[in-house]
Amino acid sequence: MKKKINIFHFLGTGFLLIIFLLFPQFIASQNIRQGIRGKVRDEVTLKYLGFVNLFIAGTNYGTSSKPDGSFEIAGIPEGKYELQASMVGYNPISRSVTVSRNSFTNILIDLKPGMVFIDSVGVIGRKKHNYISVPTLEPVSLDPVISTITRLNIEKQGATSLIDAMKYVPGALTETRGRKVKQFFSVRGQKYPYPDYAINGIWQREFHEMPYFISASDIEEVEIIRSSAALITGLSGLSGMINIKTREYNKPETSVKLEHGTFNTLFFHASHGAKFEKFSYAAGLGYDKSDGPDKKNAAEGIGNLYCRFDWQPFEELIISTNLYYLDGKRELTLAEEPAGKRYREEISSFNQIRSTLSNLKVNYKPNDKASTEVQIYYTDRNPVFKREDIATKEIIETSEKDHEWGINLIQALNLSGKNTLRFGGLYNHWIAPDGKRFYIGRHCDLETISGVVADEHNFGSFTLDGGIRWTRTYMNEYGAFNIDGSGGPFSGVTPVIDEWQPANLQVTLGFTWNLSKNWSVFYHSATGKIKPREGSLDENLVEPQNETRTKFDLGFQTDWKETGKITLTGFLVNQKNAIVYSGETYEQNGIILELYKNRDEDHFGLEAEAISPKLLNIFSAFLNFTAMQSRAEENGQMKKNTEFPEIITNGGILFERSGIDLNLFWKYTGKFESSRFIPQIQGEPTIFAPLGDYFVIDITTGYTFGSTVSTRIYLRIRNLTDKRYSTVAGYPDFGRRINFGLRINF
Repeated sequence: MKKKINIFHFLGTGFLLIIFLLFPQFIASQNIRQGIRGKVRDEVTLKYLGFVNLFIAGTNYGTSSKPDGSFEIAGIPEGKYELQASMVGYNPISRSVTVSRNSFTNILIDLKPGMVFIDSVGVIGRKKHNYISVPTLEPVSLDPVISTITRLNIEKQGATSLIDAMKYVPGALTETRGRKVKQFFSVRGQKYPYPDYAINGIWQREFHEMPYFISASDIEEVEIIRSSAALITGLSGLSGMINIKTREYNKPETSVKLEHGTFNTLFFHASHGAKFEKFSYAAGLGYDKSDGPDKKNAAEGIGNLYCRFDWQPFEELIISTNLYYLDGKRELTLAEEPAGKRYREEISSFNQIRSTLSNLKVNYKPNDKASTEVQIYYTDRNPVFKREDIATKEIIETSEKDHEWGINLIQALNLSGKNTLRFGGLYNHWIAPDGKRFYIGRHCDLETISGVVADEHNFGSFTLDGGIRWTRTYMNEYGAFNIDGSGGPFSGVTPVIDEWQPANLQVTLGFTWNLSKNWSVFYHSATGKIKPREGSLDENLVEPQNETRTKFDLGFQTDWKETGKITLTGFLVNQKNAIVYSGETYEQNGIILELYKNRDEDHFGLEAEAISPKLLNIFSAFLNFTAMQSRAEENGQMKKNTEFPEIITNGGILFERSGIDLNLFWKYTGKFESSRFIPQIQGEPTIFAPLGDYFVIDITTGYTFGSTVSTRIYLRIRNLTDKRYSTVAGYPDFGRRINFGLRINF
């Protein structure tokens, strides 16, 4: 396959687009490596404020704060300025700020609530989440357990994919393997199902094959809800949620990035975007390829195209649309011992990985008390799996194409100055014409409907929130098998046609209590049902039972100077009939299928996270630590579960001065074990392989120069000490990898 991976096949089609994007910006560009960054919050409640207007007096530089209160104004020439901030319900403020060359000045702005008279009653305007402007935000009590990876974080890490970008999230575990799903990401032991994904708040039903291929260069930021309690975004929030926010621009900007390194790795990406008075757009084109280590069958080449358009025809209406397309090929890496012979010898690949994701979002806000958001989406995935039979050398190709479309509606109402109610409904239609996983060869057609209600009350320094989501699925056709010769064990499994599944409920309750200007306590709980992933079967070759999951978070958070924070969280996750890998497999038409089982599990632990502000205006640091104890049912008793690491810790030191940046990251993952991919002996105890127990260091360093055209030359080293470690049996890390890169912004 390596000879078939051709960068020019994909890039040639986009060459004229790149020229069109790059040329005019050489004239109109300006330096984006210096400016002002910071956050805006309520002076009384200390809640961060979104959609605050910020601008530099006497200039055209300006922006608005994001929902988490953060903002950035880049490209400002050196000098002293007056930064002005304003928002309805708050007194405007002006702050003096000095901008230095090749540096961003960090600032924290506290807005004082103004008096707003409603029915002759004076009300102090206090809020953190502006649900009227962004109805899909999760509740305030989840904020401390939401990790946000910004575009700047992605650049400092040298991340090239979505999975790379999430590497240092508290408690993050990435299982890297060479199979159909190359990498699985999880936190707090949340597996089977793994966390769900959304793009710009729009839920995706079948997405787990794609995160490795999503280019980090097309991402504005990533929100990871570590707690298994997302309610508003999607249907499987009890498994956690990862929301990908695509690239956006506040002014004309063009970027070109080229990187080359170990295993003949080549990464290319060109992007451009701009914002005008009522319209903004973004576009990106990229290609990522690698030959992989010798004799490992690990070559891959993926191209991607991204477009986004935002239009605000009048103040009350915002229309946004996104398109993401990827196309390429990937070989499935050959395993090593102790993995089974099949995984070590069978030559297989995705001869085609092709996906299109599109969505349209319309937000209508007739006044400050009500808004409606409608989301419409369509996703088409068409992977073609090819393998060579070990015995007969026959080449077999299998299509696992599927598509889904849906609509989601959320209504937000300010019932009073202290109470916001949100409610809505979702419809999703998923079709796999040729089946998926166990059901390859048979048509699958599911329709899902869901309704949600969420309410939040503000009592000054105390905020209480709660919600409920109801979900039910109708099976037009699902299950059944098309097996020649070896289908005897499936004879008792019949297709499900025209049948409603039992409804599932999810209920949440939380609060945030601001003890003082810098300290707050938070609590959040959730309980509900989790349905097995479509296509899963247990050891009896029937679909596993639904899991009942209950979780609790309790902790505190304090601000550290302007932009830092310290958070400590205790958590408990209880899983009744948890859906887990059984260690058993079944072979269907030469394809090995994994079997699952239900058993009770629980996980409880402590998360600590510290993020420093920028110190001495030259460096910052972060450190997080997760300690977790896991138990599983065995012979009717709860015993220690060794399939999850007890300790995961991450840290980093980021230095920047006079155009030079040096970023050091480290990660330690404790011991754990797994039976996946290991051949088992019938009637004998399950065989496990030791995993984890590794400490790895990554480094990125670079030099940035230029004003009108900003150029960064950089070096990225992954696994500096060349540590051989595994997160999945038989698939060790490829060792030290060194890449050199060049990025030009103008």
